Amino acid sequence: MNKLFDLRFVIGLFFLIIGLLLIGYSFLSDATEYKKEVNLYCGLLFSSFALLMFMLKQKNKDDEV
Repeated sequence: MNKLFDLRFVIGLFFLIIGLLLIGYSFLSDATEYKKEVNLYCGLLFSSFALLMFMLKQKNKDDEV
Protein backbone atom coordinates (compact mmCIF):
# COMPACT_ATOMS: atom_id res chain seq x y z
CA MET A 1 0.00 0.00 0.00
CA ASN A 2 2.92 2.33 0.64
CA LYS A 3 3.97 2.10 -3.03
CA LEU A 4 0.75 3.76 -4.14
CA PHE A 5 1.53 6.87 -2.08
CA ASP A 6 4.75 7.45 -4.01
CA LEU A 7 3.80 9.50 -7.04
CA ARG A 8 6.81 8.33 -9.06
CA PHE A 9 5.55 4.74 -8.90
CA VAL A 10 2.03 5.67 -10.01
CA ILE A 11 3.28 7.88 -12.85
CA GLY A 12 5.76 5.21 -13.94
CA LEU A 13 3.09 2.52 -13.91
CA PHE A 14 0.71 4.69 -15.94
CA PHE A 15 3.30 5.50 -18.59
CA LEU A 16 4.47 1.88 -18.74
CA ILE A 17 0.93 0.62 -19.38
CA ILE A 18 0.24 3.26 -22.03
CA GLY A 19 3.64 2.68 -23.64
CA LEU A 20 3.15 -1.07 -23.85
CA LEU A 21 -0.32 -0.60 -25.31
CA LEU A 22 1.06 1.73 -27.98
CA ILE A 23 3.90 -0.64 -28.84
CA GLY A 24 1.49 -3.55 -29.10
CA TYR A 25 -0.93 -1.53 -31.20
CA SER A 26 1.84 -0.51 -33.59
CA PHE A 27 2.60 -4.17 -34.32
CA LEU A 28 -1.01 -5.36 -34.49
CA SER A 29 -2.63 -2.54 -36.46
CA ASP A 30 -3.09 -2.33 -40.21
CA ALA A 31 -2.50 1.41 -40.29
CA THR A 32 -0.23 3.19 -42.69
CA GLU A 33 3.51 3.09 -42.12
CA TYR A 34 3.63 6.59 -40.61
CA LYS A 35 0.97 5.83 -38.02
CA LYS A 36 2.75 2.63 -37.04
CA GLU A 37 6.00 4.51 -36.55
CA VAL A 38 4.36 7.22 -34.46
CA ASN A 39 2.74 4.64 -32.18
CA LEU A 40 5.99 2.69 -31.87
CA TYR A 41 8.13 5.75 -31.13
CA CYS A 42 5.64 7.19 -28.64
CA GLY A 43 5.34 3.80 -26.96
CA LEU A 44 9.11 3.51 -26.65
CA LEU A 45 9.34 7.06 -25.32
CA PHE A 46 6.59 6.48 -22.75
CA SER A 47 8.15 3.19 -21.65
CA SER A 48 11.58 4.76 -21.25
CA PHE A 49 10.05 7.58 -19.19
CA ALA A 50 8.36 4.96 -17.01
CA LEU A 51 11.69 3.21 -16.46
CA LEU A 52 13.23 6.55 -15.50
CA MET A 53 10.48 7.06 -12.91
CA PHE A 54 11.08 3.58 -11.49
CA MET A 55 14.83 4.22 -11.33
CA LEU A 56 14.30 7.53 -9.51
CA LYS A 57 12.05 5.81 -7.01
CA GLN A 58 14.62 3.08 -6.43
CA LYS A 59 17.42 5.64 -6.03
CA ASN A 60 15.44 7.54 -3.41
CA LYS A 61 14.63 4.30 -1.60
CA ASP A 62 18.35 3.51 -1.33
CA ASP A 63 19.14 7.03 -0.04
CA GLU A 64 16.59 6.82 2.79
CA VAL A 65 18.32 3.87 4.43
